[in-house]
This record gives sequence, structure tokens and C-alpha cells, in this order.
Amino acid sequence: MNLDLVHKLLKAANDQPHGFLKVRGTELTREVEMMADAGLVEAAETVQGLETYTVINRVTDAGHSFLRAFRNQPPMPRES
Repeated sequence: MNLDLVHKLLKAANDQPHGFLKVRGTELTREVEMMADAGLVEAAETVQGLETYTVINRVTDAGHSFLRAFRNQPPMPRES
């Protein structure tokens, strides 16, 4: 799991006025699936076809705890 990407996705979903976020692309949808498995978000099933996407329906309490833990300093990006 890419913690920097998780932080960005959680922040983006949390900042949405209606609380949900559509995420497109294979890499991002896989990350959302892992986030849902870890209990950070509730997400719809991934749709695959002409476009691969999923929807983060809401950030869970655990996801909000993650955001609070990195409130002042986001996680360090992974080095390639």
C-alpha cells in the first residue's frame, strides 16, 4: 500500500461535499480496494470494461484516524 497515495485519496474523498469520490484507473482502483480491505473506506465494487473505476462511498472512522495521524505531515512518498 502506498501511504502517500492513500493519504491523498482519503483527503480527496473527505473533502468532497457529498462524501464520495469516483476513482479511475487500474492502479488507483487497486489502491482503493486495499484501503477498503484495511477498513479505511467503504467503496463500491470495481467496474472493469472500457473504463476501470470504483467509488469511495465514505471515509470510515479508521480512515479519519489515519488522516488525523498525518494532519501536520503527510507520509513520506515511496522512493522508486
